Parts: sequence; C-alpha cells; structure tokens
Amino acid sequence: MRDTSPLPDDLSRLSVIATYLQLELNRVHRRIVEVEQQEAARKASVRAVPPPDWTVQLNVGADPRPVAVHHGECTKGQPRVRPITRRDAIEALAAGVEACGLCRPDRELRID
Repeated sequence: MRDTSPLPDDLSRLSVIATYLQLELNRVHRRIVEVEQQEAARKASVRAVPPPDWTVQLNVGADPRPVAVHHGECTKGQPRVRPITRRDAIEALAAGVEACGLCRPDRELRID
C-alpha cells in the first residue's frame, strides 16, 4: 500500500519542510508567551472592587427589613447584605437595628 501523502520522497526537501515547520512552531510558542503576558498584565491592572465600609443585613422574608448592621468586610449574613453609608449605619443602629456581634460596628461608629 502506497502512502498518498503530498510530502516529497527526497530527504533534502523533507528536511526543508521540517525546518520550516519547526520555525513556525517556535513562532506560535513565542506568540503564546506574549498573549499570556498580556493577559497577566490585564488581570493585574484590573483593580478589585473594595468592600463597602458598612453593610446592612436584610431578613429572608418577602418584605426585606434590616436585621443587623455590619462592617463592610464582615462575612456574617452573606449574601443578604447591602452596602450602606456611615450615616445610614448610624441611623439604623439608633433606630434599633442590631449591631453584628462578630464585627461590632457600634464600637467603630461610637454608638453606645
């Protein structure tokens, strides 16, 4: 059975083709490295969104009501927290919304 490949039968031309393919493969590998570096630089330049300073935890019911105030980096109550301002946090605590027992936002907000 004869090979129906379009490749030539002589060694010198096969060697030229192999050299060409190796050069092309090297070019592809260099391009892969460039794209990986660009992707890494792009990811490094994307800044992470900082957490809010304060959050309010909402109850589970159909009528979401605030149940606790948290420092923005506190993970208790996730995912039912929403960002709020410092003033909103103070007002919520003054209105009787519970301060988180873990992060104690009332201490930093100086609410007694």
